[in-house]
Amino acid sequence: MNARTTMLLTAALLPTLAWSGPAPVSPSRGPLSTARTRIVHDRIVVSVRIDSKGPFRFLVDTGANGSMVSPRLVKALGLVPGPGKLERVEGVTGTQPLPWVLIRRLRVGQIVKTNVRMPICTSPIVTHLDGILGMAGFGPVRIAVDFRHDRVAIDRSSPRMLWGFLDIHARRTPGGLLMIPAWVGGVRVEAVIDTGSPDTLGNFALRKALLARGRLGASMPIYGVTRQISLGATAVAPTMILGPAEIEHLPIVYSDVPIFREWHLESRPAVLIGMDVLGSVDTLVLDYPRARVYILPVPPPVSMADADFALLGG
Repeated sequence: MNARTTMLLTAALLPTLAWSGPAPVSPSRGPLSTARTRIVHDRIVVSVRIDSKGPFRFLVDTGANGSMVSPRLVKALGLVPGPGKLERVEGVTGTQPLPWVLIRRLRVGQIVKTNVRMPICTSPIVTHLDGILGMAGFGPVRIAVDFRHDRVAIDRSSPRMLWGFLDIHARRTPGGLLMIPAWVGGVRVEAVIDTGSPDTLGNFALRKALLARGRLGASMPIYGVTRQISLGATAVAPTMILGPAEIEHLPIVYSDVPIFREWHLESRPAVLIGMDVLGSVDTLVLDYPRARVYILPVPPPVSMADADFALLGG
């Protein structure tokens, strides 16, 4: 019998996730002590050290291939913007030329990067944060987020098998993002894993395929790392299939955000899988060089009948 659990989301409707196959057995866990993380307003926030100072709080964004710093961090470290041309930044809601600073040494856990050119982000996205880590451009790394124990590990890619995890084969986009096969209501979609988005976003091609005669909810603002603000509207989607997982009653925010055009996904159905889905699992692992997505589901609750059966020695 398939395991079934209810996902705890920030949306008004709570989707239900049905995992294909038998309930997985939790693997033996090594300590994910590479760096601390916190789920803050549906975002993964990790500790980063810069030039031996810190720790500083950075958003982990798997939907970005570049990292950024906040103005307050620039001021705190006494950094001076680099000379010459501005850096062109492509965000979900648009593009913007931004000044940049050179970070001599950036450390996340055991991963160290030197001489990193990082634009200065003035978006509300970094309010109360010190910057953004764009994981798609972070190199040959694997990131593991243990939501249950509130920990994250960012380490080198590894061929080590993760027993008990659902294994989803992905492909990397030209920008380095991880894209997995998905279906929504029988419609084939391109699905990008995006921990930087609190909500799952769908493009107009998917909206047209699913909602030709349907209604959308009230408009809502969508913020990115640039100054532009887009508008979207929510509708509950038919069953979504992500690899071996099925998600029911998922609210999708539909919007013609410019990032779909930047990724050449405006003409075919596509979604950005946000933290409303990703944050509902026990553990999420993304291996960029191997283009693999591993998911450990939250164990289903034990029913009273099962508990009684166990207590009676059955």
